Amino acid sequence: MYIVMFVSKNVEQASDVLQVWAKAGVDGVTMLESAGMHQVMKQRGIRDDFGIFPSLNSLMRAQEIHHRTLFSAVRDEEMLNKVVDATTEYVGDWAKPDVGVLFVWPLVQAYGMDKSFK
Repeated sequence: MYIVMFVSKNVEQASDVLQVWAKAGVDGVTMLESAGMHQVMKQRGIRDDFGIFPSLNSLMRAQEIHHRTLFSAVRDEEMLNKVVDATTEYVGDWAKPDVGVLFVWPLVQAYGMDKSFK
């Protein structure tokens, strides 16, 4: 098994990649809102001193980061290749700026997955 992870700065692009993965045969995907180190540092880091009534300015800053991270466990190399190929076809040239990034790594153990997922 493998984990495939796609990170995008563009919410619409992430939604499109979600559809691409579904069409490729991925059974389940988790999508998280995320922020990169550059964006967090640019906004002076994550604050833990908001108190009960955060300022309107701090709320607006918190809503400016709209990255998405998708990840999924795929059962075998054949499915992995389908997902990578379909994502690459959608994205195009990975060397272009702002197309997102794709990571793949082996999944050694998984617990609680559907029994049909082998």
